[in-house]
Amino acid sequence: MGIQSLVRVISISDEVYADLSRMKNGKSFTELLKTLISECTNKGDPKSILEFLNTHGPLSEESEKSITEALEKGRKNAMPRKSSFE
Repeated sequence: MGIQSLVRVISISDEVYADLSRMKNGKSFTELLKTLISECTNKGDPKSILEFLNTHGPLSEESEKSITEALEKGRKNAMPRKSSFE
């Protein structure tokens, strides 16, 4: 039995798409994302993530604004969890 590969569709901003397109150097987007993920060894460690991001240069103002807006929207839409202690 061969390895089955599932295809997933993700949405990214135009700025992120442009940045990834410049970075891929003939690779597919899947190959590029695998490389970027593998370079971030401690994926849950914020310090490691910041070090990883710093190796790829600063964000453009558009990317920074897009990320900030997405975070603020997510915070506004967040629902508090119900505690079992209430």
